[in-house]
Amino acid sequence: MTSVGESDLRTSKRYALAQSLLLIVFAVVVFIAPKDYLFRSAVVSIAGNILGGMGALLILFAAVTLRRVIQVAPEPKAGGELIQDGVYKYLRHPIYTGIMSCVIGLFLRTPTIWIGIASFAVIVFLFFKARLEEKLLLSAYPGYADYRRRTWGLFPGVR
Repeated sequence: MTSVGESDLRTSKRYALAQSLLLIVFAVVVFIAPKDYLFRSAVVSIAGNILGGMGALLILFAAVTLRRVIQVAPEPKAGGELIQDGVYKYLRHPIYTGIMSCVIGLFLRTPTIWIGIASFAVIVFLFFKARLEEKLLLSAYPGYADYRRRTWGLFPGVR
């Protein structure tokens, strides 16, 4: 395993902090933003509940699979190994996928402009974080390039 450079470690820590702050802002927006709905639909609200629940389950399954190597920062954990089983057999970033499913589900439950903007910000951030994580994993694990070729990225069906 190749070590991650000092610059990459600082960037990784910044991403971890930024993600934590962004998710806190998202939660605040969900709870205190004005509830001026863009549209109202019981079916869409139910779909949001289902999508959010599926996202939460995906996060749980991924966390259980990662066990001791889980962390918020995108750099590989020191002394860790490349996890390729459980949900990681199919998706390279199931926690990010789960978070995206949750924020989209919450938007569908409460479709306001503020929650829409906050959801969009979380999703865009996670795309950039996944790109950094891919770079760090490629440099840390010789088998990562092969793993990357045979698994989906953030969404099923998309490599």
